[in-house]
Amino acid sequence: MQAYTEIELDLSAYIPHGFGTSDCIIVSDNRMHVIDLKYGQGVLVESEENPQMMLYALGALDLFGDLYNFEEVSLTIFQPRRDNISTWNTTVSHLREWADEVLKPKVALANEGLGDYCSGDWCRFCKAAVKCRARAEKQLALAKYEFQKPPLLSDEEIDEILPDLDPLMKWAEDLMQYATDEAAEHGKKWRTYKLVEGRSKRKYTDEQAVSEAAKNAGYTDIYRRSLIPITEMERLMGKKTFHEVLGGLVMKPPGKPTLVPRTDKRPELIANDVHDEFKEEI
Repeated sequence: MQAYTEIELDLSAYIPHGFGTSDCIIVSDNRMHVIDLKYGQGVLVESEENPQMMLYALGALDLFGDLYNFEEVSLTIFQPRRDNISTWNTTVSHLREWADEVLKPKVALANEGLGDYCSGDWCRFCKAAVKCRARAEKQLALAKYEFQKPPLLSDEEIDEILPDLDPLMKWAEDLMQYATDEAAEHGKKWRTYKLVEGRSKRKYTDEQAVSEAAKNAGYTDIYRRSLIPITEMERLMGKKTFHEVLGGLVMKPPGKPTLVPRTDKRPELIANDVHDEFKEEI
């Protein structure tokens, strides 16, 4: 068994001039492990049928296939900030079949500027996302509800809308940021919006001079002392010492009830339990 880290993979057999860097590849006589570290916490990433991981596996098979008799491949995504370790086991034949029947035809279409534009979670990583018509049409499709007040919608309509709310808000934020940047950096004039100076907070230009001036005027009670945040305190002491010294003085209140997709790995709260846990706040 041999392990390789930060190894560059040649993907040009599938994507012209394509390449990628795998975080870790472990090879043995009949099995190969491809491991990828995802440090972000905004999007939960699963390994099953993950195109990036499958593409990396194909590149690794091309690199090591002549040296080992691989039959199975394990694809693992390690996402520590989401407490997520996702592993999917597949076969070399399935990967080759996916490459021939799915990957290569789509690459050929893309190289010709053809194919369908599809909107989804992947849009956040696309450079053309802001001006993509397919993405805009998908978000504007919610207009069929004519922005009715929630109580006037049926349960079925709400169920249909919920999965689209996060992408809709993200698209609106992206669009506003793009329009703002175009106006501020390139002088773009929009017909319905204009560039103005936003609100700002006052701040001291020289804190030492402010302190001296206030004291000279007779004001001495001008400082406040507060504890450093818990995360900083834990980093200062180390986790073991932090637990020994302050473990009994730190509590974690229940988080605010939040509606998330059914695919989220957190256990579902029951309405009665929610009421009991938050009755003090209520």
